[in-house]
Amino acid sequence: MNWSFLKTEVEAGDFLIDCRSQTAYEEETLDGAFYFPFIKKAFGSDPESQKKLYGPMLAVTQEIQKSKKTRVLVFDEGMGMFSSRMVFLLRGMGIKESYVLSKKWPFDGNKKPGTLKLEFTPSDKTKPIEGVVDKAFMEKNLTKLQIFDARTMDEYEGRLPRLTAPEEGTLCGRLPGAFLWDWRNLYDAEANLIDRSLFKKRLNGFPFMPERPTVIYDYNGARSCLLALMLQEAGYIDISTYQGSWFEWRKSSLPKQAVSMFGQKTATAAAPRVGGVDRKKV
Repeated sequence: MNWSFLKTEVEAGDFLIDCRSQTAYEEETLDGAFYFPFIKKAFGSDPESQKKLYGPMLAVTQEIQKSKKTRVLVFDEGMGMFSSRMVFLLRGMGIKESYVLSKKWPFDGNKKPGTLKLEFTPSDKTKPIEGVVDKAFMEKNLTKLQIFDARTMDEYEGRLPRLTAPEEGTLCGRLPGAFLWDWRNLYDAEANLIDRSLFKKRLNGFPFMPERPTVIYDYNGARSCLLALMLQEAGYIDISTYQGSWFEWRKSSLPKQAVSMFGQKTATAAAPRVGGVDRKKV
């Protein structure tokens, strides 16, 4: 796997972050690894929501700087959405030496029950995180952006409001003009990330240009970050994730496509916009 945001081994002196479940962390983790519960939460992009994300991210960066460690290594069950989210946000906060561990749990290392679980409070004020945009930005620039939807086909086509624990009566749909790149298709049959050359080949199947502003969204802003890291390495210049994603957009009065109410049979039809070499199969 020739991705530079992946690292194959833990090194002495790494600042370790465990993004698995809290139960798994407390049972056993790498010695010295931290757990930050906020990374699994959904956030809107209004000012108050931004404070709820920026406060913890600022505290994490300060914890890293206080440790005097020069490299951050983040892991979960195996190159998943939350480790990618943490790395993408850390880089956006200026911690550029942040990487995803390219191993699947359990892996070798000195392990012990996790105790470094830290909760943080929202910030009194907020600053933009590089590579993260809000709903106001999306509304203003909607027709100018290249937009990737990193959810599943069922979510994208308005059959499911979210991948896990969908609730009856919840609005389904997608952002107008978005092209689907199912987050699961970033992995091969063995649940490893696909090679960069294959990724670029699939990327060529989309009518996008690397120099144009590109935004990725999903349901809660987590699945988008892996695709964002991969697109950056594939030569895309202006990559952002939409923090609020469908979690926020569905509650707004802004335009939507493939709209339905989960649990009901009616839906407004809208043609799928997909890309990649497998687009004829979906």
